[in-house]
Amino acid sequence: MGALVAILQSDPNLLRCQVARLDAHVALAEGDRLPDAYGFGHYGGGSVLLGKRPTGAAHPLRLAELVGRKLDSEALLVHARHATVGKAKDENTHPFRFRRWLFAHDGTVEAFDDVRPELVARLPDFLRRNVMGETDSEHAFMWFLKLLKDENRIDELDLDPGTAARALAGTVRQLETWSREAGAQRPSRLNFVATNGRVMVATRRGGPLQYALLEGIVPCPIHAIDLRTPESEPQVRPHRRVKAVAFANRLRSPNGFIEVPEGSAVAVGRTLQVSVTAIGTGP
Repeated sequence: MGALVAILQSDPNLLRCQVARLDAHVALAEGDRLPDAYGFGHYGGGSVLLGKRPTGAAHPLRLAELVGRKLDSEALLVHARHATVGKAKDENTHPFRFRRWLFAHDGTVEAFDDVRPELVARLPDFLRRNVMGETDSEHAFMWFLKLLKDENRIDELDLDPGTAARALAGTVRQLETWSREAGAQRPSRLNFVATNGRVMVATRRGGPLQYALLEGIVPCPIHAIDLRTPESEPQVRPHRRVKAVAFANRLRSPNGFIEVPEGSAVAVGRTLQVSVTAIGTGP
């Protein structure tokens, strides 16, 4: 299964500081087992940027090792993949991107070989053409985008986070329905995270997922700020004012993290207010 880490924050200039703070709390691997691949996505200069790295490290990478400390972005989405559907190659490495949207998945769509034809047949042509890999996760992403397109909201930059959360919850429900109709013997694990750089939404269905509300970054080793640093220092004020919401599904230390209730969708908007609603059942 995959490891997920996601950050939405108020100050793009302090992403490296958020990464440094979270590095001790989150894990991208299970023990010493190496993932098949690592990937991360972020935003910069008006573009959506992806970094993908196949396994080759001598040890499981930590968050700061993977993404480095030169990122300036309001949003970051990180995934470490243990392949269940699709080969270990770049096209199957999360996060997936479409226009401004990034998407990652921890889990597996059960009976996916039987689900895929129905899903693909009901996608609009422009989304069907953008499926580059073989994974159930990328196909789930396309269905999420299809639901946003149905409401003419797929390209809305300041999309209401509740709308995005409903589309993600609807994706979970539809996949579960198809899997059940295909005779799946066990529930699918559908922990999703999606962001367009302005809003971030997540679902918990079948596996762990936690979130943290983060305010201020003092002390900050990146900028050599500690409790004794005078307020006149230019970097102190933004470090005290910055806010963030972080998601993770594999923790080294749970301090400060809140468990997302099983069967829930979480929406986070520009104000970094968190809203949790039930996914529900049925299509």
